[in-house]
Amino acid sequence: MPYTISELVVLFFTYSVVGWLWETFYCSIKDHHYAYRGFLFGPYCPVYGFAVTTILVATYNVRDNLFWLFVIGMIVASIFEYFASVFLEKVFHMKLWDYSDLWGNLQGRIAPAISLFWGIGVVLLVRFIQPLIQQVINWEESWTHGFLALFITVGMVTDTAMTIFSIRHFHMTTKQWDQRINDFQEQLRHRIRTAAQPEERALRKQQLANWRESFLTHLEKRPEQLLRWNERRMIKSFPKMRVLDAKRFNQIKQDLFSNK
Repeated sequence: MPYTISELVVLFFTYSVVGWLWETFYCSIKDHHYAYRGFLFGPYCPVYGFAVTTILVATYNVRDNLFWLFVIGMIVASIFEYFASVFLEKVFHMKLWDYSDLWGNLQGRIAPAISLFWGIGVVLLVRFIQPLIQQVINWEESWTHGFLALFITVGMVTDTAMTIFSIRHFHMTTKQWDQRINDFQEQLRHRIRTAAQPEERALRKQQLANWRESFLTHLEKRPEQLLRWNERRMIKSFPKMRVLDAKRFNQIKQDLFSNK
């Protein structure tokens, strides 16, 4: 084993933070607004930490061979991305990224272009970034003797528990939005059937055809007031996110912040 357990924990945390910084910076520029990325509350993306730590262990014996470093890094990173997508879908009923528009994609979870990007990133990481970070970790280990790793573990386990609770609440909230929308549409259909005047029937039909705008207009509170901070953050930061069992919510989620 090329690394101690405490070193692996600190490496995992370090690259989780680096991944969060990268995603936040890149997506904020791409989306033209600040995007607080990451699935957990804290400023880190564990999928990067898990992937990079596994890559560092898997490529340790080939770190001086650029070809195998590229190939193994690309494969390991793609496997992690695939199973992270499956995990989010099966456990939380959510899909945060979708590569369906990219050539050769597999179920929209991974795609050749993204995998090539991971391969190049691994080469740069192992050859240029990791040696510098390892020097810092060696210094930290000599001073804390593993206590930093223990602190990180307790903090991230606590964060994970809080996030699971929050996401489960978010899932219940999205289903409530679905029910709220379905009830609103059914109410309009009932008014169409019972309308006494043709003008009223035409008005209700128009409202049903434009149900998104009509629904938002008839809300008693502003949409953002009906969502928690983390729920608003998820919607804003992951514009391609889909809740798999809340079809109506998916259709309206981006409108929730446009009705000021």
